[in-house]
Amino acid sequence: MNRVTTRCSTAGGLLLAMLLSPAVMAGHGDKAKMMDTNADGMVSASEHSAGAKKMFDAMDANHDGNVTAAEMDARHQAKMKDGKTVKTGISSADKIKAIDTNGDGQLSAAEHEAGSQKKFAEMDSNKDGNLSQAEFTAGHESMAKGGR
Repeated sequence: MNRVTTRCSTAGGLLLAMLLSPAVMAGHGDKAKMMDTNADGMVSASEHSAGAKKMFDAMDANHDGNVTAAEMDARHQAKMKDGKTVKTGISSADKIKAIDTNGDGQLSAAEHEAGSQKKFAEMDSNKDGNLSQAEFTAGHESMAKGGR
C-alpha cells in the first residue's frame, strides 16, 4: 500500500474527528439541531455541507482559504474555554494530515469539503440522502471510539 493510499484509508476516523469533534463533545443532538436548518428532524447533505463550511470558516482565522494546525489549535482552545468542546487526543497536525491530499501541511476548503462529503456518505447508513438523529449519533459514537 503506498503512502497516499494509507493516508486515505485511515482518513475516515481521523477526518470525522476533525470535522465533527465539537459535535461529539458538545452532544450529538445539539450539533444535529444546529445543522438541521429546516427543522425537519433530518440533516440533509446540503445542511451537513453548510455546517462543515461554517466550522471551516471559524477555524480559518486569517481567512486565506486554508486551515493550519495552529489555527485549528486556536479554535479548539477557544471552544474549550467556552465549555463547548474538550481535547480529543488527536493532534491538529494529524487531523489535517489525514485529509491533506496535496501534502502541503494545511487543509484547504476543497479538501475539507471533500472530506465532509465522504463522511456524510459513510454516516448515511440507509442511503436516503439524509442523516436521522440515530445515524448522526451512531456516526459520532463510532468516531469517538476511533472508528471510520
